Amino acid sequence: MEIGKSAGKSYAYLLGVYLGDGCVTKPSPRSAPHRLCFKLNTIDEDFAEATKAALENLTDHRVSVCEHSVKKSSKPNFSLYCGDDALCAKLIFDTARKTRLPNFTMRESEIAFIEGLMDSEGFVAANSNPTNRRYYMGFKCCDPWVRDFQRLLEIAGIRTGKFATEKPRKPGYKAPSRFHIKMQSWVDSGARFNIARKQSRVDEWASAGPYERRARYPRRLPSEANTLDAR
Repeated sequence: MEIGKSAGKSYAYLLGVYLGDGCVTKPSPRSAPHRLCFKLNTIDEDFAEATKAALENLTDHRVSVCEHSVKKSSKPNFSLYCGDDALCAKLIFDTARKTRLPNFTMRESEIAFIEGLMDSEGFVAANSNPTNRRYYMGFKCCDPWVRDFQRLLEIAGIRTGKFATEKPRKPGYKAPSRFHIKMQSWVDSGARFNIARKQSRVDEWASAGPYERRARYPRRLPSEANTLDAR
């Protein structure tokens, strides 16, 4: 399929979501053999709705979002499904099966892609110091293109901190890579989260005075549990 200019931002956002929390898979063989579908599972309804809006700007196929309960959580999850085989094949091709970042020639598409990946894998966390509730932002992922994403942020004018690789969570797990993001440069770039719980922290930070905003970046990220909760 060919993506027109009017849908460029939607497709760029969808690429970011796909490289992050989204996936392309095959539905049950009985219902649609040899076809592909796009899926997303998230605790954030607004994230699911933003992804649905992007898909509906790109395909005539039905996009469904279903709410369901999950074990070990009091919050519901939201599952998104779209069975556009051609669109799914393009996502796979443009990212070489999630192993590389796509190229962008327009800044609008570049920012939309960044927003899709940050909605998936970015976080805005509170400082662990109980007397200091200022926030800090970062990105954490186990995929091989994390350094490339950091470079893309810098090209877009979004400043980042040092790149680091953490120990795997368990034996046999992939080692996650991470870096911090300078929040003022994120605000200045015009980028925004589509997830309200993340964007509200950015807005709170941006609305504070210079003294209240000022906080040192922590030497290390919070524990895995805290990071997942912050995201």
